[in-house]
Amino acid sequence: MNFVKRFTPMTIVFIMIFVQVFESLFVIFSSSRYVAIGYLFLLNLLITFILLSQVKNYQLRRHDFISKINDEAENSLNATLDNMPIGVIRFNEETREPEWFNPFIDMIYKGLDKVINKDDIDLILQKKKEDQYVTIGNQKYVVNVDEEKHLIYLIDATKEVAFRSDFNDSRAVIGAISVDNYDDATDLISDSGRTVINSFIASFLEEFSDKYAFYLRRISSSRYFFFCDYRVLDGMIKDKFTVLKDFRTSSAENEIPLTLSIGVAYGWEDFPNIGKVAMNNLELAQVRGGDQVVLRENSTQARPIYFGGNSESRTQKSRTRARAISTALQTIITESEDVFIVGHRFTDMDALGAAIAMKAFANMSGKEAFVVYDENQLLPDVQRAIEKMNDSADGFTHIVKVETAARLKKPNSLLIMVDHSKPSQTLDFDFYNLFEKLVVIDHHRRDDDFPEQALLSYIESSASSASELTVEILQFHGNNNRRMSSIEASIALAGIEMDTKNFTKATTARTFEAAAYLRSRGADNDLIKVIMATDFEKYKTVNEIVINSKVIFPGIVLGMGIEGQKYDNITTAKAADTMLDMAGVTASFAITTHTNGFISVSARSRNGFNVQTLMEQMGGGGHFNNAATQIYEKSMEEVRTDLIRVLEERLEIEHKA
Repeated sequence: MNFVKRFTPMTIVFIMIFVQVFESLFVIFSSSRYVAIGYLFLLNLLITFILLSQVKNYQLRRHDFISKINDEAENSLNATLDNMPIGVIRFNEETREPEWFNPFIDMIYKGLDKVINKDDIDLILQKKKEDQYVTIGNQKYVVNVDEEKHLIYLIDATKEVAFRSDFNDSRAVIGAISVDNYDDATDLISDSGRTVINSFIASFLEEFSDKYAFYLRRISSSRYFFFCDYRVLDGMIKDKFTVLKDFRTSSAENEIPLTLSIGVAYGWEDFPNIGKVAMNNLELAQVRGGDQVVLRENSTQARPIYFGGNSESRTQKSRTRARAISTALQTIITESEDVFIVGHRFTDMDALGAAIAMKAFANMSGKEAFVVYDENQLLPDVQRAIEKMNDSADGFTHIVKVETAARLKKPNSLLIMVDHSKPSQTLDFDFYNLFEKLVVIDHHRRDDDFPEQALLSYIESSASSASELTVEILQFHGNNNRRMSSIEASIALAGIEMDTKNFTKATTARTFEAAAYLRSRGADNDLIKVIMATDFEKYKTVNEIVINSKVIFPGIVLGMGIEGQKYDNITTAKAADTMLDMAGVTASFAITTHTNGFISVSARSRNGFNVQTLMEQMGGGGHFNNAATQIYEKSMEEVRTDLIRVLEERLEIEHKA
């Protein structure tokens, strides 16, 4: 058999050829045919046996070869799994218990003095869902999971993460710092007193610079710039920009009414644009009332992040600015064919009063102007005011529905947005999109949702109302031939009264100056009372919300609408106002289901409690002490839970501070 095993396939071929030749010759030359046949039979039998043995031997050798290759491959794979720098774990799908793992897993967990178990498997799979990297000990790993084979692969990514972190930390940062109310604080004092203030500001900001190790450069007495990388900025972010509070506290101790506004931008390489974004952020911080930081990456998709803003906007000497705005607005109106004025959705009396004042301003400039309203969004007091205007000499043709206004719009028409600066909050977004030229006049703090094509914006968050701002602009108009009518003055004064709660909230000397001007133009208190009168049923509805209120935190009251009942904006707002009037209440919130189906939240506050930033976190906005939001696709209870969570976060931050 060993002899047979040595035959090769080629040898067999030669044997077959030889046998065939031999058989042919044997038959030809054999003397006995039968003997020849016998020999040939035995010879063929022998050859068949040899061939069958050779085939079996070939199959055995092939099987041995394949087995050897498989063994070598398995040994090689096991050696690779044992030695490669990748952790491999096979786990039980049902129990999550580890069934097998390679030695690299022991290396991963060796420093933790433990053996991997079910809890570790659960933790790895959970963290895989939450983040790109999983941290084990001091190392970070990329996790890949083979769900079908129940395998987990852990790839060491510590160096990659460190490199990425270093790469991100090297981003350039430019910051612009402005001292709020500097002109007010230094206007009427001596040169020596001004020097003391300048020294205080410079010393404080130099200490701020030394603390975080960045480069600070003074541009003027009230304006500074700083430069650093993102690593330094990250430290400020983690500290929640405590520089705002520290500066405010130090200023108060020195009896100087100053705060800081800071605009910060960061990004890669494009330094001119980073600086531009930083300046835009500074402007945004100032128009939002100051005492805050606005931070945004140099990217078109990035949204600003706000820090601070927890102190009320300080009144600024802006008569010079109001005069400049008035002059600029006259120029813009003169260059336009006509003017359309809109308020926000569900226009209130302040928005209507501001719109009426702007209509008078445009008329004084020699242009036709239209106040636009939506008959499906009319509040009771606004409807009464419009009816009074329509009864006047020229009101009927100039207080128009949004559909009519869209037909009247001309290619060079101007749109003036009053009492709002967000396109998303405007009366009719389709109507807004018809205009290429627009002006914004508002007293709410501005955020990133702002018209890019605005030719002029006048945003004073320290003003009591939009009506006050527009009347202030109106006073500086040079044309005295066309004056406000009595009904126009009354509606504008009603707007101021509504937002100041009859001059008991957020009033300044400027507020009373505007009111005095309107009184001189014939504003009628009796007419205002008729317009602002509360319907008896509405009054009862307001009290339903108040009765259904609870103190959720010390000094904070939350009122809820009746489940299944719908309320308009005025009812919700008045409920919040009513609750704020109660003793010991610092902030009040009213949550109702609006007549249009969404959930409405009205927020009111006093004593330095900022409700505007709270409402911004919930998708809304407003004024420091007067804000609101509208929330879709959630129930009142879900909104209530969200509001309490936001309040808890605010109170926790204030407690730590």
